[in-house]
Amino acid sequence: MEAIHLIRPVLVKVKVTEAYKRSAAAQVQEALQRIELELQHLDFQERRLGPELEKKNPQGLAVALQRLEQERSRRKEKRQQLLDQLKGIGQLAEGTEVLFSKMESPVELKPGDEWSKVLGVEIIIQDGIVAEIRQGGAGKDHGYE
Repeated sequence: MEAIHLIRPVLVKVKVTEAYKRSAAAQVQEALQRIELELQHLDFQERRLGPELEKKNPQGLAVALQRLEQERSRRKEKRQQLLDQLKGIGQLAEGTEVLFSKMESPVELKPGDEWSKVLGVEIIIQDGIVAEIRQGGAGKDHGYE
């Protein structure tokens, strides 16, 4: 066999800058606003459904209220996660690299190729632009254990 085509993992990292921190914080703030609106909507549904179900289907009232409370709990948990994420963004040091996503890319492997070039591929993004592509040196520094 002359060559084989493989799919290799690629880490996409973002270099922390003030612009990145502002952008990430704004995205989290938007998500927090959506969660708050969803919580308000759940409160509205509870106020509207309570009296209506009490008259028409008293047995269904407890089930409906339980579902609403479960949804409310999920939204509150998500809100707390977002608040923690916002706090974490504020603590990021400029110049550090944070994992943005994981992707895959094809690679051709032939006899005589260095194995380290197959693994350990990273793309570094800075302010929305590809700043660097690193290849080789697989290991814990690259997240491939």
